[in-house]
Order: sequence, then C-alpha cells, then structure tokens
Amino acid sequence: MKGEEGLTLIELVTVLALLSIIVLIVIPLTDFFDTTKSNVRLTLIAREVVNDLRYIQQKSIFEGEILRFESDDTGTRYYIKRKDDNENIKIKNLPEGIKISKKDGGKVEIYFNQMGTPIGACTITLKNDKGSEIYISVAVVTGRIMISGRNY
Repeated sequence: MKGEEGLTLIELVTVLALLSIIVLIVIPLTDFFDTTKSNVRLTLIAREVVNDLRYIQQKSIFEGEILRFESDDTGTRYYIKRKDDNENIKIKNLPEGIKISKKDGGKVEIYFNQMGTPIGACTITLKNDKGSEIYISVAVVTGRIMISGRNY
C-alpha cells in the first residue's frame, strides 16, 4: 500500500473550493443570465398577448361583443377596449425594456368581427432591450394567431 499515489480528501476539497470561488467571480461578469431573463420575460409577454387576442376573437364570435386590441404610441402598454364606447376592459403595462409595435412600425390596432375575421390584421413585434424579437401574426382571412421568432 505504500507505493500507491493519489489525492487525499483534503486536497480534493481544497481544489473544488478554489474552483468554486473562481466560478463565482467570473459568472456575474457575463451577460448570460441577464439576457436569458430578458428573453423569458419576452416569451411570457408574447403568450399573454396571444391569449388576449384569442379572448377578443372568441368574445366577438360567441357573444357578439366587439373588443379592440390597441397599443399606445410609445409601445409600452396595450389596451383591450370596447369598440362601441371605447371603455377600457384591460390595460397592460409592459415590463421595462419591452416594446410592442407593428412589424413595419407604428401603433397596433386589431379587432375581430362576429365571424372571427380580424380587421387590421398584421404582424405584431415584441422587442426587448437585448435586441430579441418575437412576432405574433394575425392571419387576414382566417384570424389564426401564431407566434414566431428566434427565441420562441
């Protein structure tokens, strides 16, 4: 047994402790976690926008109530309003760093008729401050709502 060589438990624990300290110093200097968190927020907001658009469409079809999806001029919030009296049903302030607009720029305004066909169909862009984008397309004739984008 005298000729065997290897590491003692103390040596192994010391090496692991030093490596852990190095990793804890280096990782916060990278932008990895901040970018990932921003992309996750963007995906969650995209899903909420899709759910709101589908809600508006279903409300128009089944109850005959025409609601409108509209973003503000700054792209930092959107509204669900009654088309007739312009009453706000929902106001959603987007998280800091996320903007909503049409793909070609400008304010989003979509509503659905009683057949579920969209008026003002377009592709909506959600963009975060890290440069990631998610697109929400509302098909012109069918009213199908789809999400696409590199991070989705």
